[in-house]
Amino acid sequence: MRQLLLMLLLLGYCVSALADDVTARLAKQLRVDPQDVAATPVPGLYRVTLGPQILYVTADGQYALRGDLIQLHGGRDISAEDRARARLAYIAGIGEQNMILFRPLMSAPRHVLTVLTDIDCGYCRQLAGDTPKLMGMGIELRYLAFPRTGVDTPSWDKAVAVWCAKDRRAAYQSAMRGDEVPPATGCDATPVILGYEFAMKLAVHGTPVIITEGGRVIDGYVAADELVRLLDDPAALAADSD
Repeated sequence: MRQLLLMLLLLGYCVSALADDVTARLAKQLRVDPQDVAATPVPGLYRVTLGPQILYVTADGQYALRGDLIQLHGGRDISAEDRARARLAYIAGIGEQNMILFRPLMSAPRHVLTVLTDIDCGYCRQLAGDTPKLMGMGIELRYLAFPRTGVDTPSWDKAVAVWCAKDRRAAYQSAMRGDEVPPATGCDATPVILGYEFAMKLAVHGTPVIITEGGRVIDGYVAADELVRLLDDPAALAADSD
């Protein structure tokens, strides 16, 4: 019995060492951090995390695929879970210092949403108008800039002016009402660049893009009451997002 246990332990160690060798080789081949490569439940298939996105590669590094990896028994969407974790890790790397925060008065918010927003987006303005109501319902909103028209456009300049304002919250609320925000001069546009790069890596084009505290994406505007209903119902949220 002791010999059998020893053999099983050695086998487990060998399998683990082999997996580590493959992940290290794939990381070098793909020029990514070894921590961004991990084995999947499918033999010979590895997950590669690329910022907020994921893809799968074969152990020999010759083939890659994008898509949903679903466990048929039970219907678990492994890819959706992996993407959610990747988004949250990327958002954490951006940091709240590069966001505009609207926090409810309660000590622990009911839900926390990270929102990619564009000053010139009508639906973003509707969501901005809903912000006080959402805060009253216990929702925390963390806004990231995503001027969809790109660098050196009027939307970009407005975003920089808002994110560089001494009072970002007041500047954002004013801009979303259509008021003119004084242009920024000599300002560090890093927060806007980070939000824009995040949106590009997510491959999104419309706004707002709402990301839940669980990493799920809600694409587009949803009225406050319906949004909270979705957030409170994980099953409905999973069906409504990727």
